[in-house]
Amino acid sequence: MFRTIIALFGVAFLFAFATVAHAEWTVLREDDILRGDGIEGMLHDVYFMDNQNGLVVGDRGLILVTTDGGTTWGRKEVDMRPPGAGQRPGGPPGGGGPPAGMFGGGGGSPLYHIYFVDENLGYIIGGRGTILKTEDGGKTWARKMARSANPNPGRGGRGGGIRANLMGIQMISETTGFIAGSENTILKTTDGGETWVGSSERARVGETRNNLEGLWFVSPTTGWVIGSFGTLMHTTDGGETWEKRNPGFDNNLFGIHFLDENTGWICGQEGLILHTADGGATWNQQKTESYDDLHDIIFVDAMVGWAVGGFNSVLHTTDGGATWTVSNIPGAANLKGVHATDQNHCWTINDWGVIAGYKGE
Repeated sequence: MFRTIIALFGVAFLFAFATVAHAEWTVLREDDILRGDGIEGMLHDVYFMDNQNGLVVGDRGLILVTTDGGTTWGRKEVDMRPPGAGQRPGGPPGGGGPPAGMFGGGGGSPLYHIYFVDENLGYIIGGRGTILKTEDGGKTWARKMARSANPNPGRGGRGGGIRANLMGIQMISETTGFIAGSENTILKTTDGGETWVGSSERARVGETRNNLEGLWFVSPTTGWVIGSFGTLMHTTDGGETWEKRNPGFDNNLFGIHFLDENTGWICGQEGLILHTADGGATWNQQKTESYDDLHDIIFVDAMVGWAVGGFNSVLHTTDGGATWTVSNIPGAANLKGVHATDQNHCWTINDWGVIAGYKGE
């Protein structure tokens, strides 16, 4: 009897510990089916300006905003028509282009990534070459153009407007910035993000299409681009030229984060996390005990970071990635984006419309 009581106490203790540990992550917005509010769509990225004000983006031009740390969310309506697609003289509003929030015949473009330079200047990028810019902290957004550097690129190239999926963006000065996207797309702006010019390669039937998934500049001259099949490219001249590097793996690479010029991480397919402490001269695999694809990664300092991925898996480290603890938010979807403001506040989203928040002690 005594051993039975001790055993039951031990089980209760372990259950209580697991409950407390898991309680650090709270579902702030249920999935589309449970919620049933008519605002549906996969979510792809999340960003918080501070511990209260944030936004998420997703399919069909979906933008949601919060001012209370994620407890409640409201939809943000944005006109995503290309510049110049306004009202025809004497015609109805919006007569010069598709309805607000739409582009082409397939509905609103999916939005994949949020990037803010400071509290006022920010960008959202997505499918069909979508680039949105705000200069008032997200109160208003205006669409900017992406076009090919060569109007007649010939075979394998793409002329006119760029319609690739845009996945990563960074400004390296007040005037200059870069975007990376599907089909080897790299775009550059030299006018403060008003226009973006570059190249995109369309794959033919039977050819392998290489997608670029993200980029990170550690200085105005030194930057990295990651993508499919272990694609890792490096520049030391501000993006004028890109040199291919070998990360040691051919896994698809999805997320990249640098703290400074020397210290960075890359996450990717099948639980892969790579770490550099020497500015990318060498990349070493960190053991994660995860087999799920990892889609995004963030660090708030040299020790504390998160990575998120398939089957709602969340990886957390407090020792710079030497060890990672793996947990799962309820559900079986894929966590796509993660953002943290400090060691105690982190948010993630998934492709069933779920938003979850982490609040440490």
